[in-house]
Amino acid sequence: MRTTWDAAARSERRDEYVGDPATAGEELDSLFGRLGDDPRDGVCVEVGCGPGRMTRALAERFDRVIAVDVSPGMLDLARRNMSAANIDYRLVSGERLDTVEGSVADVLVCYLVLQHLPSRDHVLAYLHEFGRVLALGGRAYVQVPVLAAGVRPQLWRSLRALAVPAARLGGRVERQPAYRGFRLTEPELARGLAAAGLSVTARDESPESPYRYAREVFLRLERT
Repeated sequence: MRTTWDAAARSERRDEYVGDPATAGEELDSLFGRLGDDPRDGVCVEVGCGPGRMTRALAERFDRVIAVDVSPGMLDLARRNMSAANIDYRLVSGERLDTVEGSVADVLVCYLVLQHLPSRDHVLAYLHEFGRVLALGGRAYVQVPVLAAGVRPQLWRSLRALAVPAARLGGRVERQPAYRGFRLTEPELARGLAAAGLSVTARDESPESPYRYAREVFLRLERT
């Protein structure tokens, strides 16, 4: 994951990989709004901050932002793009949010990140970490593509799992497993949230997704 996203940080096509900086504030407001909330103040953990696309808007809302990413290259860009006294940039391993203390987050934001994790185990590990770093009474705002039910989507996912590692030989960012990502099914998502000690307090969906056989799911989560 680190190699893939460091390459994306150096690429002239970076905005294609991480999203348009000009729409970041609008997208953040939409994420909170569709989940019926408008969180402010306290400590916010931003998971997968990339080049700081949403970090500025979060720093204006919260007293402190802990912005984490797996890529040193992305963090360097983020520091150059948005440096403020209330932002703490941290490198994480990608297996865990290992530089973030437990129960520190009043708010956690994870947007356009879970869709790029390369395996089921990685996605479930991140959900577990969300439960670990959330404070009691804290809320996580998470976007995740979910695989449609049925035999065909699961067969496609299995075949895709074989094809993506072969395609990575081309070396392009968009061909790497750490960019192409893995889609959980609805039962897998439910089991992952339960194992992480997280309950869904609000949910919204969109059938429009850039990923085949998937829909976009937006969740507000709290520790059980």
